[in-house]
Amino acid sequence: MTVEIKQATAPEDLRDAYGLVHALAEHEGSLEYLKITEEAFVKKAMGDSPEIFAFTAKLDGDIVGVATGFRRLHIWNGTHLVELDDLYVVEAARGFGIGTKLLYAVGALGKAENVPVRWMVNEDNEGAIRLYEHIGAKVWIKGVCWWTPENIPG
Repeated sequence: MTVEIKQATAPEDLRDAYGLVHALAEHEGSLEYLKITEEAFVKKAMGDSPEIFAFTAKLDGDIVGVATGFRRLHIWNGTHLVELDDLYVVEAARGFGIGTKLLYAVGALGKAENVPVRWMVNEDNEGAIRLYEHIGAKVWIKGVCWWTPENIPG
């Protein structure tokens, strides 16, 4: 079994990454909230200053995992950080360490830039929390608030 992790920079790799983001949205029952198109995703991940990044995982040549994210300013630190947005491995490829390898790829990006990596996890996702703690991440359980424009008064 061969696992290959690489940063997606070519349009075809970014389309593969988008396909897995779409699969994640379907898996979570959140497809209605996935507003970015494949074309916009690819465009935002390319160029001299990409807005987003993506890593893909292949198992024996088949695309099976993705990690996406972006860089943002962390006000308290006064520095940038790497923000992991999506981490997804298709169900048939779970248990082979692919999620961990994707996390390490994102971690290497933060380490190379000498900035922390941040992400969120649902508090009931005990398996993920165990994994994150096992790799040395500090897990703080916080809720996520989401305020859409149509619900903001004024």
